[in-house]
Amino acid sequence: MIELSGSIEEAAKEIILEAGFVAKKLKKKLSIKYKSESQPVTNVDLAIDNLIKNYFKQKTPSYGWVSEETEDNYSRFKSDTFWCLDPIDGTRSYISGKPEYTISLALINKKEPILGFVLNPETEELFFAKKYKGAYCNDKKIMISKNENIFSSSFAISRSEVKKLKKYNLINQKNIVEMGSIAYKIALVAKGKIDVALSFTNKNDWDLAASDLILKEAGGNIQKISGEQIVYNSEKMKIESVIATNLKLSKKLCNKLNEK
Repeated sequence: MIELSGSIEEAAKEIILEAGFVAKKLKKKLSIKYKSESQPVTNVDLAIDNLIKNYFKQKTPSYGWVSEETEDNYSRFKSDTFWCLDPIDGTRSYISGKPEYTISLALINKKEPILGFVLNPETEELFFAKKYKGAYCNDKKIMISKNENIFSSSFAISRSEVKKLKKYNLINQKNIVEMGSIAYKIALVAKGKIDVALSFTNKNDWDLAASDLILKEAGGNIQKISGEQIVYNSEKMKIESVIATNLKLSKKLCNKLNEK
């Protein structure tokens, strides 16, 4: 793993906080387009993408870059280290004024996140992790819940996926929390506020890389529902599902969710 200087961490923290300010400032000046029927993109997504991309072009010119709102130029394959950004994770929540969206930024070395930042501008929670150095929220160390009981566990899931989750009788339906932004859901698991974050639908590297590191550094486990490990920096950067919780719950849930 490469050695990271404190200046890189401070630079990343500085720009993600500035991006959070932009997200709040531009809420009343929204313009919305659609990449597909279910995928809105706003002028704010693009503004934050450009802000952070241009910043790191100056600060770390030898690093690669990939983000949800930048066409992939495969610079992530030309450098061992690259920045991975979702400028607004939970765009629909952002558009509808729900305080659940985040800015998610990771630094990846080859296939492994080594720095992770997840900022919720509305709640002013800044989650941070550095490989082997623990996980923090607003500079306070965080740890996952150790709840091992599936039925008493709280589950965070997107509103569009609730019906699918409710098909499983093993879950107490009163404990389902509907929430946007997979990065925020996983960060709240890392903080011990939620027991499980779950998604049955496709994700990309920029959705998960930062919160993956934060969760693992808080003592958690993240994988596909199939039980397979998540691999970053693949050709297509597609991850078909995700379950994030503690290791014991993860094993139990994977067994239950994969029962025929």
